[in-house]
Amino acid sequence: MLKILFFIFTFCSLICNGQGFSDYRLQYDNYEENDERAFKFLNLYIAKAKKETNYKELTQAYKDAVSFSKNDKIAYADSAIISAKRTYDNDILGSAYLTKGTVYYFNYKKFSPALDEYLKAWKLLEHSEDKYLHFKNLYHIGVVKRYLGYYVQSLEIFEKCIQFYGGKQHISYSNVKYNLKKGYLNSLHQSIISLNELKRYDEAVERINNGLSEVEGDLNFYLERSYLFKDKGIVEYHQGKYNEAIASFRNALSGIEKKNDFASASVVYFYKGNSLLKINNTEQAYRNFQRIDSIFVNHAFVLPEVRPAYEILIAKSNANGDIKKELYYTNQLLKVDKIIASDFKYLAGKIFKEFDTKDLIESKEKLEDSIFYGYIMAGLVLFFMIVICSLIYIRRKKSKDFLTLDESNENVDGINVDPTEEDSIPEKIFPKLSEQLVQDILAKLQTMEDQHFFLEKGFTLNKLAKKFKTNTTYLSAIINEFKGNNFNTYLNKLRIEYAAKMLAESKLWRSYSVETIASECGFTNRSNFSKIFTEIKGVSPNDFILQHKHVFNTEEN
Repeated sequence: MLKILFFIFTFCSLICNGQGFSDYRLQYDNYEENDERAFKFLNLYIAKAKKETNYKELTQAYKDAVSFSKNDKIAYADSAIISAKRTYDNDILGSAYLTKGTVYYFNYKKFSPALDEYLKAWKLLEHSEDKYLHFKNLYHIGVVKRYLGYYVQSLEIFEKCIQFYGGKQHISYSNVKYNLKKGYLNSLHQSIISLNELKRYDEAVERINNGLSEVEGDLNFYLERSYLFKDKGIVEYHQGKYNEAIASFRNALSGIEKKNDFASASVVYFYKGNSLLKINNTEQAYRNFQRIDSIFVNHAFVLPEVRPAYEILIAKSNANGDIKKELYYTNQLLKVDKIIASDFKYLAGKIFKEFDTKDLIESKEKLEDSIFYGYIMAGLVLFFMIVICSLIYIRRKKSKDFLTLDESNENVDGINVDPTEEDSIPEKIFPKLSEQLVQDILAKLQTMEDQHFFLEKGFTLNKLAKKFKTNTTYLSAIINEFKGNNFNTYLNKLRIEYAAKMLAESKLWRSYSVETIASECGFTNRSNFSKIFTEIKGVSPNDFILQHKHVFNTEEN
């Protein structure tokens, strides 16, 4: 009863006494996000700012409205940008673009428009004296890089953010302390994800423990606690501690589902499902994988990380003889691949063109000219069609009905050669493979090349055959005939061409050590990488880097 009387008294005081802007904000500071009761005060705040033509306060009011609105977040974010432009203050405008980007990223998981807004903000905030805004923007660009799989680069960004947010800063205001701690915990969480992907689990565990001790007993950071338990579960899964992982995922889901972070929820469902499979609790495992599909249906969103869940569901449906479900999940997987191929490739181009290279930021529209892009794509499609048709024609003209395999015993970095595996297969004569099987495997090989699966360390022919649901003999024969090399040489060429492309295009890659470059491309040591790189490209990695540094410096001058 006292709370109700206090609320009525406060509300009346605001109307009658003409309170200041900070007084309005005090009335809704304790409301949860998406609690639209805050608009009782926000509407007064907005009206006062409009009446006084105070665009700085109006921008802040619209940004706050983004937090409390359920269905009009983008509309309020646009209003914040419009009013921010009238302040003629780069920090205020950059912050407004950040707000809109965060809505696209967190609420809708639309990475392409999110990145567009972050890049607009970066132009305004890169040299801002407001370091909090600068690092907030840098953090979000790091998140997009991490989603794209650039884990070394994203980790470097998050390390800088951790140092800033976690630094010893003498702050007296509680809200500023809260924002800095939140930035620190979020940066810590993102760095842990990158460390997990780089298989640096010991470092990840140390950071998880540090983070959990920071949030212990603090209800203000329940979501950050949930993220840390998600990270903990993933590490435990990779360490083979499946029961512990399942318990960690249960702790993670309560906060993640409350916040409706469906992207993180899908990752939890994926690893929880795999953990349940490992302990033979298959029915619960499949229910977790089905929840991933529910998220995809409801939000048209999927992460490449959870894609294998559909392969598991298809295999289960096939084993059960459930043709209807098998067809459904096959169609869903096709849709998933389409989204991954379009959205994530688009982002990869944007992140290198517009963030890493400043001169390309200014020529964005020219580089992304849709007509030019269309011509290039059409040309590539035509080229590959001609190549495939030529190969099929040559194959059909052969008079022999058998394939002769000529496998060599070349070693490839990062692969432990098993005498029963690919490169020690003795010369045998195998029945001629069906055209349908050949075309199916060639299509899958092209997907592997496009999505850079070959960068995985220890990537063997046996692993690839399992992924393609075929055997090593057929796969080896097709690679020999259609790729012109045995598996090891084929894999090395893909890795080296990827390394050369990144070194030619990315200034950041040219700053890496040869050891780091080798590791990023799937090699386990520098010497083998350097030897193979020199054989294929005709120059050593160091000379190749120096050549492109010279070209880059010449173009800049």
